[in-house]
Amino acid sequence: MDNVDLRIAYLLGLNGRMSNREIARRLGITEGTVRTRLSNLTDERSLRIGAQFDIESLPEAYISLVGLKIDGRMLTDCAEKVSQLPSVLTTMIVSGRYDIIAVVLAYSRQTLVEFVTEQLSKIPGVKDSETYVVLKNINHWISAEKVSQLISEEGIL
Repeated sequence: MDNVDLRIAYLLGLNGRMSNREIARRLGITEGTVRTRLSNLTDERSLRIGAQFDIESLPEAYISLVGLKIDGRMLTDCAEKVSQLPSVLTTMIVSGRYDIIAVVLAYSRQTLVEFVTEQLSKIPGVKDSETYVVLKNINHWISAEKVSQLISEEGIL
């Protein structure tokens, strides 16, 4: 990924509906170059373009940070398993007090309780967890795909 790819991604981040022609005009490159680069970036899974929700527009939803202490020999395996849980937006192996931090989106308080007490507790190697509920989120957009998935699991869709 080079500077042109980053600039294309930046413009799409500002407006995901911006045409290839407009991106090309703004960057001073051809529309074909934009099309080819976007195709390569998406084929390589370096870039994904999609709709996003401002999480603050979903007042029922809870975002939480969950710190996990893991049996050291199982760190990567645990991180992979945590990342596959439906409510998890992202999973990070970190240094410091915890081994893993997971960012969790729960559509209800009950969903968050089930995540911590039922789903997370079933993952071998998880020794301890601490959950921080986000009270206010500043400028955080969530994939519409993830929000729709969680809403359908709650039986709302």
